[in-house]
Amino acid sequence: MEPINLTDETIAKIVNGLISGDKKIKKLTSQKKLRNVKELLSKYPLLENHLDVDLPKIESETPLSKNQLSLYSLLGYRARSKELMEFVNIILKRYKDICSQGDDKQRRKYDIIYNLYLSDNRMTYIQLANKHNLDPSTVHKYEKSAINDIAVMIFGADSLNDISIRP
Repeated sequence: MEPINLTDETIAKIVNGLISGDKKIKKLTSQKKLRNVKELLSKYPLLENHLDVDLPKIESETPLSKNQLSLYSLLGYRARSKELMEFVNIILKRYKDICSQGDDKQRRKYDIIYNLYLSDNRMTYIQLANKHNLDPSTVHKYEKSAINDIAVMIFGADSLNDISIRP
């Protein structure tokens, strides 16, 4: 088999293609993490509710039936959910404290996150825009900024790399 002769121009195109492809993969990964925080916030009331439902207790020394094994699985999900929600609630309380000590923009960011995701009476982007006398696109920007803040508080330093490559 003969070796392939590549010009400098062809090599540069290949390298540039690999680099831009790597950036696209990093962008998709960072967007997934961003979506995870947004998804966590959007499912917050359901996760909180998950912890409020009583499950039956298993108090038997005999081998477990399939139904009991399924119940054990549910108890495991519940335990992991409880740990997650305790952590998330600490993060959200600290974020609220940070924002309440900040400037008007910081307080608005928390209010937007609270009213979009955490409140029992959720508000729309339009309602929040009217409440804060902002354009709805600015509400989206504040939401994204707050989600980035919360991502840093949840994921730590790893999230900084993700934020830097987000569009």
